[in-house]
Amino acid sequence: MDRKIIWTHQAEVDLHTAFLDLLEYSKSIEISSRIITEIYESTSILATDLEIYKLDLLKINNNGNIRAFEKHTYRISYLFDNENVYTIRIRPARKEPLEY
Repeated sequence: MDRKIIWTHQAEVDLHTAFLDLLEYSKSIEISSRIITEIYESTSILATDLEIYKLDLLKINNNGNIRAFEKHTYRISYLFDNENVYTIRIRPARKEPLEY
């Protein structure tokens, strides 16, 4: 069964911030857009294969339904239930890890 991918408001804000940071660093809209698009599209596999990635070890009291993966040096955290997958956080992997 395919689940619906839902981007939380916080994840959308994080993705927009990542775009602005990439744009400032690269000075190229094309490169920044391509990277952000690849990050966004990388979540599509979660609709059919939830457990492809490891548990999110930075999540306090993770009961097994929050996982994370990296794409283009960004760490994407997601939560899943019976019907949906929620992208909850996008964070540069190079920054100091923060528990949440």
